[in-house]
This record gives sequence, C-alpha cells and structure tokens, in this order.
Amino acid sequence: MWYDLHTLLSHNALFSFIISNRGAGKTYSAKRWAIRSFLKTGAQFIYLRRYKTEFDDFGKFFNDIKDEFPDVSFEVKGKVILINGHIAGYGISLSTALTKKSVAYPLVDKIIFDEFVIDSKVIHYLSNEVNAFLEFYETVARTRNNVRVLFISNAVTIVNPYFLFWNLKVNQKARFTKYKHMIIDNYTNQEFIDMKYQTRFGQIIKGTDYGNYAIENQYLKDNMNFVEKKTGDARFEFSITFNNCTYGFWSDYKGGYVYVSEDIDPYNKICFTLTDNEHKPNMLLVKTANKSYLLKGFIHAYENGYMRFEDMRIKNQCLEIFKLPKSR
Repeated sequence: MWYDLHTLLSHNALFSFIISNRGAGKTYSAKRWAIRSFLKTGAQFIYLRRYKTEFDDFGKFFNDIKDEFPDVSFEVKGKVILINGHIAGYGISLSTALTKKSVAYPLVDKIIFDEFVIDSKVIHYLSNEVNAFLEFYETVARTRNNVRVLFISNAVTIVNPYFLFWNLKVNQKARFTKYKHMIIDNYTNQEFIDMKYQTRFGQIIKGTDYGNYAIENQYLKDNMNFVEKKTGDARFEFSITFNNCTYGFWSDYKGGYVYVSEDIDPYNKICFTLTDNEHKPNMLLVKTANKSYLLKGFIHAYENGYMRFEDMRIKNQCLEIFKLPKSR
C-alpha cells in the first residue's frame, strides 16, 4: 500500500521525479533508501529543501522511521545527520547552498529534494531556481556520474520551474514517463485510496477538490477546463516567448475560438516577449500584455470563454502571461 522506491530505482535515472497523493510514503521510502545505503556502503546523502525555515524541526527527521531500525542509533546535530555516530548526511537549503561552493561532498551519492513543487501562496520559488539547483548539483557531483536525485512532491501542478526548464510532460495514462537520464513517477495506489476513504477525515474530504488531490492524486491546481486541440481551420496570428518557451496564438474565425499551442508559423515574424532577459532582436518587448491591441484581444477571448489551450502546461503559463486568475 505504501510507496516503494524499488521499481523507480531500477530504471537507473540520474534525476527521478516522484509525484503522488499526500501521505503515500514517498519521503519515508527515500529515507529508508538512504539509511540502508549508508549502513551497507557508507554512502552519504543530502536532504534538500528550499529555505532554511523548512529545517526548524529537522531534529525530528528520523522520528517516523527509527523503529524500523531498532539496532541503529540516529541523531541530528544542527544540519548534520549521524547514523551510529558517523556522518551519514546533511540537511541543506537551496537558498543558501551556493554560499558553500568550495565544500566537497565526495561520499554523497544521493540527493533527496523534498517538496520541489510549491503548494503555498506564502513561499515562492527562488529566482532562477533551476539554475541554482544545477549549480548546487555541480558542487556535489563534480565529475562523478553516480549522484542521483529524487525530486519529491505531492500532486500540486504539472507546471513548475523544473518541468518547464526541461520541457517535461507527465503522461497521466501511465505510471512512468521516461526521458534520457530522467524519469517521472506519477504514482497512485488504489489500496491506499480505499484505506484513506475509510477514515473519518477521508469521508469529510471525499468529492472535494482537496480530496481529489490528497487522496486521488489529481493535480490540485490543474483542471481541464478550456483545454482542447486547435482545429484545422485555425490561422496563426503571433507568438509569445515566456520562461524559455514559445507559444503560438491561433484564430479559428469559422468556429469562433482562439487557441494557444506550441505550434508556430516560422514565416510569421510577429513575436512578443514580456521580460528583458528574453528580449532578442526582432522581438516586440511588451512589459504587460494589455499594452498591445493584439494581446488585449486574446485576453478578451479568455475572459469571454472562447480561448482554448492545447494542454494544461500551456494553459497555466498563459494565465501567468496574462496575469489572469487561475480559478477557471
């Protein structure tokens, strides 16, 4: 019933993304992997979070798993993890990791990045977060090929800086989506779902958006409203480059809809960008979408319910481009 890393690890990916319903045992299984590996080989690990404040309760790191290893002693001193009195790992916040570029981690062969997708309006992703992570990974791995990363998250949204950076898409009809050296594990377990619905709290949240997210592993911030493929009658209008991705905007005058797609017409040179760092020759820099009559027309289309997006990732990116509410 509980998540087990064995199948995922057998794919031997360097970067593995684990997404599942809340409480399925993702972090627990990652801890077990790290502990067993240290006890067997002495290999160390890093438990990575985004901010220092996420380590306020780090002293309780082993509370949930220590009973599984009754003959092993566990201790946390500051952010150093000790097993049987020896250094087994380190707790590190990504926001301060780059201040330690000169620190070597020659015995670390695994990084557990917990809650890599943010589920809060209070905290935010770091500026250029993926680059910050890659800099940190380079500090740890150096020239080694054996440092594996587990990115762990609940099913919050498929739109996050990491999936956008590598253009990763989740195949929601299969458990695993494979890329070169990377894999996404979109995990759901029916036995776990049934057990959760037998609890009193599970019965309270059953049928709600939160219940679908926490128990059913449906993405909390994603819904399929307004998501559909463009028609053959759609005509290309312009493109927008945003977050290193380019999206084409199409109009179907016959059907009365406008569409946003990854398809673009390479012969149409009308291309907008909204940020200085993505502004290039022959692009139109518009700091806010409503400053262009073309873009304002597409905002009007969304507000009046006749804009469509070819997939969820495109939809959520466009809502950010246009600064529109994400409740639709």
